[in-house]
Amino acid sequence: MKRTLLLAVLTAFVTLSFAQAGIGEWNDYQSYSNGKKIAIANDHIYCATSGGLFTYEKSDNSILKLTGANGLSDVGIQTIAYGEESNVVLVAYENSNIDLIYDKEIFNISAIKRKQIPGDKKIYNILFVDQTAYLSCGFGIVAINLEKKEVKDTYYIGNNGSSIVVYDMTSDGQNLFAATEEGIYKAPIDSPNLQDFSNWEHVENIPHANEAYSMLELFNGDIVAAYSGDDFGTEELYRQDGANWISYLPVVTYIDDMQAVGSTLVLARTGQVDLYNQNGERLEKIASYSLLDNPISTIHAKSAAIDADGIVWIADSQLGMIKKQGNNYEQIMPKGPVDNMVFSLYTVEDNLWVSTGGRNAAWGNLWNPAQIQRFSNDDWTTFNPTTHAEISGFPDMVCVISHPNDPAHIYAGSWGGGLIEFQGDEFVERYALQNSSLQTALPDQPDEPYVRVGGMDFDSQGNLWVTNSGVGKPLSVLKTDGSWEAFSLTGISSSYTIGQIAVTENDDQWIVLPRGNNLYVRKADGSGGKRLPLIAYFYNGERENFTPLNDIYSIALDKDGALWLGTTKGVAVFYNPEEIWEHENFYAAQPGLDLNDGIYHPLLETETVTSIAVDGGNRKWFGTKNSGLFLISEDGEHELEHFTESNSPLLSNEITSIAINPKNGEVFIGTPKGLVSYMGEATEGSNEYADVYAYPNPVREDYYGDIVIAGLIENTEVKITDISGNLVYETNSVGGQATWNGKNTFGHRVSTGVYMVFGNDRLGEKTFVTKILFIH
Repeated sequence: MKRTLLLAVLTAFVTLSFAQAGIGEWNDYQSYSNGKKIAIANDHIYCATSGGLFTYEKSDNSILKLTGANGLSDVGIQTIAYGEESNVVLVAYENSNIDLIYDKEIFNISAIKRKQIPGDKKIYNILFVDQTAYLSCGFGIVAINLEKKEVKDTYYIGNNGSSIVVYDMTSDGQNLFAATEEGIYKAPIDSPNLQDFSNWEHVENIPHANEAYSMLELFNGDIVAAYSGDDFGTEELYRQDGANWISYLPVVTYIDDMQAVGSTLVLARTGQVDLYNQNGERLEKIASYSLLDNPISTIHAKSAAIDADGIVWIADSQLGMIKKQGNNYEQIMPKGPVDNMVFSLYTVEDNLWVSTGGRNAAWGNLWNPAQIQRFSNDDWTTFNPTTHAEISGFPDMVCVISHPNDPAHIYAGSWGGGLIEFQGDEFVERYALQNSSLQTALPDQPDEPYVRVGGMDFDSQGNLWVTNSGVGKPLSVLKTDGSWEAFSLTGISSSYTIGQIAVTENDDQWIVLPRGNNLYVRKADGSGGKRLPLIAYFYNGERENFTPLNDIYSIALDKDGALWLGTTKGVAVFYNPEEIWEHENFYAAQPGLDLNDGIYHPLLETETVTSIAVDGGNRKWFGTKNSGLFLISEDGEHELEHFTESNSPLLSNEITSIAINPKNGEVFIGTPKGLVSYMGEATEGSNEYADVYAYPNPVREDYYGDIVIAGLIENTEVKITDISGNLVYETNSVGGQATWNGKNTFGHRVSTGVYMVFGNDRLGEKTFVTKILFIH
C-alpha cells in the first residue's frame, strides 16, 4: 500500500495551533523522549522512539514528526535502518508491520504482520545489500525486494530448516552472516538457493559457537560479532581475523547498539557512548552531556552513530536525540509530554491535564511515580517531584479537577497518597489523614499516608467531594470554608473499592462501586442514601426486559443533566437522576442503536465502555476496552463515527480516557500507547454572537475541507447565500459551531465570490451576519 507523506514540518520551537487544525484532522501528542534507534540518511537524521519517529534536517534544523496522521501505517516502532542504494528508510514495528519511507511516499508491507507464524516473529534488525533488505526475525530471515517493494524470500536456517531466532546480520560482500540464538551462520551472498538451509554454514571456530550472538557489524573489512553472554554485562566482542576469530575490545560490555560508519565503530553502552578507530583505539568516550549549561551526569544511550561531518547522534531513552558537534551538545526532540503514560484526562478551558498514574485490574497500585502534566498554549508543563518536591511519595496520580470558578486552581488525587492542591504552578497543600478527613487504607500503620482517592467532583456551592477507597468513611468533602468532613455510606464497609463520583444538578452524589458492585447514591443534604443495583429496563411491546449492568467503568453527566454510565455490557442512562428518591425500584434505560432493521440493539452491548465524554452538541464519545472510539448521537440512537487502529491514526483499540476542549471541540484520546486527538465539530455554545468568525477565510482554490463558522450560540440556524441573496446552503450548528463543505444545494463547489452567512438562535431573538470570501 502506498501513502503520501504529508510534509508538515515542525521546528523545535513551533507547533500547529488549535485554530489551524481542520475538523476531522488528527493530531499526535506522543512523547519522543524515549529514544531507541538512530539512522543517518545523508543530511536527514532519523530517530525512532517509543512514541514514534521523527527526522532532523541538518540544512535548516527542522524537525518532521512521522505519525499515522501523516503517513505511517502503524505505531510501536521496533527498529529502523537506512538503505543508501535505494535511498529508503525501513521502519519495522513491534507487530512486524513494515513501512518503506522514500522522499515523499511511504509504502507499507504487511506480509509478516499478517502471516500466521507460531512463536516469535519480531523483526530485530535490518541489513541492506544493494536492492535487498534482509530482516533478522524471530523465526529466520525475510528478504525484501526494494525495487518491487514486496517480500522476496523467507529463509529458515535452523537445524534441518527449522525456525531460529536471528538477531542481526551483516555482509562482507561475499557472504551473509547471521547472528542467532545458536551462534553464527553464514552463506554465500550469490547462492542461487538461500532458502535451502543446507547452504547456511554454522560457524564452528568462534568462541561460544553454539550460544547466542546479538550483533554483527562489518568494520575495516572484518566482521565484528557481539556474544550475548549468559547475564547482562557479560557480553564479549570477537573480530574475524582471516579464518580465525579473536577477542576484540575486551573491556567493552553492556552493549545496546553497534554501528560502523566509515573508519569509526560507534558503541552505545549503558551509561556511555564509545568511538573506536580501525586500530581498536578509543577515540572518544561520551558519558555526560552539557545542555544549555545544564549538566547531565548520567546518560541513557540506546543507539548512536557518527555522520560524514563528524557529528555524533545519540538516541537517549530519556532525552530523545542528542547532537554532539565538537564540544557542543544539543537536545533535539519534537514538543510533547515527557512520557506516553495516560491514565485519565481532564480539560478546563484551553488546558488539558494528563494523569499518568494508574491501577491494575484488581485496583491495586502500579506505583507509577508522582506526575501530572498540563498542555496549554501549545506547551507542556510537568508537575513531579523534580519540579515540586512536596509531591514526593505521591504514587499513581489518577485524577485532576479544577475549581469551577478558577481554572488555575487544581486538585490532583492519588491512589495511595491523598490529595494535592495547586494554584497555577504553585503547590498549595497536600491533604492526607493528618490534615483532612481522608483516611488511610492501612489503619495498622497510622503514620503511613496511604490514602486512596478514587474520584472528585464539585457541587453547585463549590464544595469538593472526594471518594476515599478502602476505609470506614469513604466519602469526604472539602468545604468552601476550608474545613473537612467524612461520611459513612450505609452498607458500604472498608472492604469495598470506591471509584468515580458525579454530583448531579441537585447536588446528589452518585458513586461508582467498581468490580461488579454497582452504585451508591447519597442525598445532597445527607438525609438519605442507598446502594443502587444498575438494572436497565426495556419494554419491546410484548415483554419487559431487565438487564443487570453491575460492573461499571465510567460515569458522566450530559448537558441535559442525564447520567450516563459505561459498563462491561454497554451503556446505561438515568435521564432524570433526581427522581431516584421517588421510586422504590429505580431503573436505567439502555439506549438502542437504530440500524433500520426493526430490531432493538442495546448501545454497545458487547463492549466494555471504559470512558465517556460529552461534546458541545451533547453527543457522546465512548471509549472501549477493545474496539476503539465511538461517537454516538445525542439521544444514543445513531452511530456517527467509529474509529479503530485499522481505519484511523488511533494508537490502540483500548481507550483509557477521553476529554474534550470545549472551545474548539478537540477530542483528546488516551490509550496505553499514548495520546492523540481528533478535531471534532462540536464546541460549547456561546451566550451571545459577540465573536463570530469563519475559517479558513478566504477559502483558497486548493482547500477542499470544511469551512467552519465558530462562536455561535448552541443550535444556531445558519443560512449561506451568495451576494445576490440566493440560498446556497443551510444547516444548524453542533454546539457552538457550524460547518460548510463549500458546495451549494446541488452539490457543486461554489464559484469565486463573497458569500454571506446569516444566523439566529432558536427563538429568533439574536442574530449575526458575517462574510466568507471564496476563491475558486
